[in-house]
Amino acid sequence: MYKTLNLGGVEYRYAIYGCEGSDNYGIFLLGALQEIATVEFFSKYFARTLNTIVIEAPGTGENAVLSGTVTIREQSKMVLDLIQCLGVEEAHIFAVSYGTAIGVELCDIWNGVKSLSVACGVPGIPESARMATIDVIAAARRDRKTFANTFVNVLTVDKDTIPKNDVIRRSVIRSVSKYDDYRAISFIENSIRLLAHKPTNLAAVSMPAVVIVGEHDPYATLKITKGFADQLQNAHYVVLKDADHLLHLQQPEKLAQALIALAKNQIRTTEEFKQLAS
Repeated sequence: MYKTLNLGGVEYRYAIYGCEGSDNYGIFLLGALQEIATVEFFSKYFARTLNTIVIEAPGTGENAVLSGTVTIREQSKMVLDLIQCLGVEEAHIFAVSYGTAIGVELCDIWNGVKSLSVACGVPGIPESARMATIDVIAAARRDRKTFANTFVNVLTVDKDTIPKNDVIRRSVIRSVSKYDDYRAISFIENSIRLLAHKPTNLAAVSMPAVVIVGEHDPYATLKITKGFADQLQNAHYVVLKDADHLLHLQQPEKLAQALIALAKNQIRTTEEFKQLAS
């Protein structure tokens, strides 16, 4: 069950999935249009290993619209305000799509990040994807049907090898077609924010990291995501087969395993050392 909170006039939606007997925490940062309810499979999966806090960052999900003049850096500081309000001193970060940019900024502004696991995204919009993003923004200003079809065509490919591809694409089109003006404006403002964003300090991502991508992603392509991973000091790069930008719907089990792997290994190693020292 999600909770709401207002800190200094900023609206937050979040949910906490407890892990009995664990004092470890994970922060799950969602895509701009994702909601807590739609990612519950992942939240529960992570909670088998650690306490998981799922956050709809201000301006994303079902939160109030946040002007595109507010930077990713400022939005990330808002997320950190919530994390600290909840009393979390350190955590593993899981970030999907839009949440990647926030996750990377958190590594620079918070010394509590233990690992960074990201999927379907890079911290900003690369040059090769800028016009496609602008096309989707333009479609969002026209009508919902055009918006939905453009959105799906930009983010997906027509591949028979992708599990339930036609069903998933039709489902996403139906879902986006039902967005009200509020959700469309939220998408536009967040896209403007990403278009203007450049990561502040990639050198700050010195902790263990993993960059995960679908092999057929036409938006966050293999070239783009590999270039991002190569800039990180201590990163793994994982390509999931038979998936595109919607790999959270196409390969949920594999994606969940990939996202939690670093945290699980760190926790297991720490416990082994504790046992040896006892």
